[in-house]
Amino acid sequence: MNRTLYTAGHVLLVVAIFLIAGCASSTRARGTIEPEISRWQGRLSLKVHSEPVQAFSANFDLQGDAQAGSLVFMTPIGSTAARLQWDASGARLQTSGEPQQFETLEALTHQATGAPLPIGSMFAWLHGLEPNTPGWQVDLQNLPNGRLSAHRLPPETPVELKIILDR
Repeated sequence: MNRTLYTAGHVLLVVAIFLIAGCASSTRARGTIEPEISRWQGRLSLKVHSEPVQAFSANFDLQGDAQAGSLVFMTPIGSTAARLQWDASGARLQTSGEPQQFETLEALTHQATGAPLPIGSMFAWLHGLEPNTPGWQVDLQNLPNGRLSAHRLPPETPVELKIILDR
């Protein structure tokens, strides 16, 4: 039981880190959105309104795209808390323990947060695009200032995602 809680906690940490990456800001100039950017750094916070409510925030470094990439979550002092990597062969989560393997990044996020997260849409959001993402509402109004927020709407478990990008 303790190992299950420990593993679930690590998975939640990794998912939160990925969400933080979605809130990250890129190193582009203020007021511009450059579609060729494939790396974002900043701070991410995620709140899942489950029972009990789960909340997470961390610094992050996100690279790649929805098909292949990595997301690293860092502690306030800069050490690596978790590393997520994904490609066509699946998704891997590395924390202080054994690496965990998942068939897809969405499976990893569902396991970690209790709600599947729209990873492809997050990359689009960071590029300033608003794809049709059923059940999700995104606010890109402050993206030129490095801020993004998204909400998963009921009847599914509500989720709040906020990203602040480094400049």
